[in-house]
Amino acid sequence: MTGRTKVLVFQNRFLLGGQERQTVLNVLTMDRARFEPIVACLKADGELVPELVAAGFRPVVFDVGGSMLRPRTALVVAQLARFIRSNGIGLVHAQDLYTNTLGTIAAGLAGVPAIVTRVDLNHSVVGYKRPVLAWVSRRADRVLVNALCIRDLAIREGVEPDRIVVVRNGLDLEAFDRAARRAPQAPAPEAGGIVCIANMHHPVKGQTDLLLAMKEVLRERPEAHLVFIGDGVRRPHLERSARQLGIAERCHFLGHRLDGPAILARASICVSASYAEGISNAILEGMAARLPLVATAVGGSPELVRDGVTGYLVPPGAPAALGRRLLDLLASAPRRKRMGEKGRRIVEREFGLSEMRRSYDALYEDLTGLKVPRVMYGAA
Repeated sequence: MTGRTKVLVFQNRFLLGGQERQTVLNVLTMDRARFEPIVACLKADGELVPELVAAGFRPVVFDVGGSMLRPRTALVVAQLARFIRSNGIGLVHAQDLYTNTLGTIAAGLAGVPAIVTRVDLNHSVVGYKRPVLAWVSRRADRVLVNALCIRDLAIREGVEPDRIVVVRNGLDLEAFDRAARRAPQAPAPEAGGIVCIANMHHPVKGQTDLLLAMKEVLRERPEAHLVFIGDGVRRPHLERSARQLGIAERCHFLGHRLDGPAILARASICVSASYAEGISNAILEGMAARLPLVATAVGGSPELVRDGVTGYLVPPGAPAALGRRLLDLLASAPRRKRMGEKGRRIVEREFGLSEMRRSYDALYEDLTGLKVPRVMYGAA
């Protein structure tokens, strides 16, 4: 194949989440001399849509109506396959459960290769969705993961190891640093806080454990304060828990914020209390802001946080251990600075934009020109 390869980047929605931000970053930094990105989605909503539109990418919508089990899904797959063929698309790169499934089937019908993306440990993939994701992963030409623990999971599900590619999350450090130098938007928390960036849709993020840990921290350090960035259906429950624990005045729930770098730049510690993670963008941003980390030793977090070097790892579901490590860091500004500087160097060396871009480009080039026979997807 000569000239540029058209790459269909297929995303469910463009909400303000880590995976979605990586998708947008991939689209915006793609080498236009070799690849032409075309963006498609199931619903053209979310906080990141304006950024794509401003850059000239208006997503093409293929709406299945909210469930893959509806008869309409077959029609949408056929429409997607026709779109791939009629637009000369040479590669489909799907990003999440629904688009992984629909995109891989449509790509097979159109005779082009497909990439599925796996960036978590299936904590929200339940019921019929789990075997479907495993099935489609086995049939895709490549499975992109961002952490070794997810690679191991895909292998256990039967994916051939040589079809799995590890592409680390990337962070645009120049843009991050520019944003960090700006003043935070109102309401702005006081400086020197402990910051947790995580959605509030699922208990897997461990914010309840963090509140319990914070109660113990405040016994010794009553001046400490905790800042939550993120939103979701569990926010009222978490706010109520903070009141019941008697620590609400030292806990600040800021909701979704676009000025996260500016808040991190004025914080003292970044914390992640999750029960499951791939490569956490929140941890990466904390390290980029030169903050020490206290993180649970789950999923891909130990691939980021070097225990005793860039922060501390603690067991999941252990608020006492979490609180003790937070106190250890609050007690020593020199230790926080030393750990934070080491974390920043790791991000610069291993998770910069150029490293991410090289990995994506190598993956796309590997599949360029690969002709895929049209297949029937009836057998598991």
